[in-house]
Amino acid sequence: MHTIPTTPPDSSSSTSTYTSVHAISSKVLDKLQTSAGGYYAAMPKLAHCAEFFAGRHDGNMLVVKGQDDNQEFIIRGVFQISRNDFYFTPDANFDPANVFHGHLADFSSDDFSAVLDNLRAFEKLVPSKKDYETFSVIYDSLGQRSIKLTHNLFDIKTFDDENQHDATDARRADSNDSTSDDLGPEFNFAIWPVAERCKDPLQELLSTHDIQPLPAYDENHNFIPPHLYESKLKGALVEVHMAFCHHRIIKSKCDVFNAILRELIILSPPAALPSSPFKHRCLAAGSCTE
Repeated sequence: MHTIPTTPPDSSSSTSTYTSVHAISSKVLDKLQTSAGGYYAAMPKLAHCAEFFAGRHDGNMLVVKGQDDNQEFIIRGVFQISRNDFYFTPDANFDPANVFHGHLADFSSDDFSAVLDNLRAFEKLVPSKKDYETFSVIYDSLGQRSIKLTHNLFDIKTFDDENQHDATDARRADSNDSTSDDLGPEFNFAIWPVAERCKDPLQELLSTHDIQPLPAYDENHNFIPPHLYESKLKGALVEVHMAFCHHRIIKSKCDVFNAILRELIILSPPAALPSSPFKHRCLAAGSCTE
């Protein structure tokens, strides 16, 4: 699972550049605020329009209130992906030797406080239970607020002897998912570009899982291949569409909330990193300041 947080510059050693939402095209903001298909993340009192649909083991999904078809409640906005704790890599920085591997990245937004208010209100739609711990999508890291945005990189295959392919095809049709077979050789699960430490675990998943590429598109709306995730997304200004889900884990006595990535579109590529005359120099050649 990948995760992205949302915040003014957050986490780790260096902070991401804060980019004003007003610097992007007003056409994009107008679309997010007024067009059908979702709700602008900073719109006041969004929780009044939403309710949770009980999904049992699949979790309780936030849906549009008062609709018979239980339409998924899509939250959308413009954010900047942080360069810190960037985990939107093909292997999500997974380390088999680390049991507590995390998956993080993050965003910033002018309307960030309003977005946080809405997300807190969504979480309060679930009645709290005594002695239960809450794991919010909002978290603090190095004094900054962030929102974790998740994406399941691997999807368990459906095995049903005679109906295996029918069940899998129906599931994909419902979710509009594409597989690596549909997308070309760059998305082939067998040669998915992971770090050396992840190659053996990846091979173990080939027979039991399907790959679910990141639903991320560049400025021309072309699907981004996995080997370009980091160079294209790290520090980019992006349009994000996400869903919201809740799991109550009785055994662990906790309520877990997740913001689930549905689509990400680059609006502005990452800014170039600062350069320095002291980098990549030959130390034996003497001081740079002489």
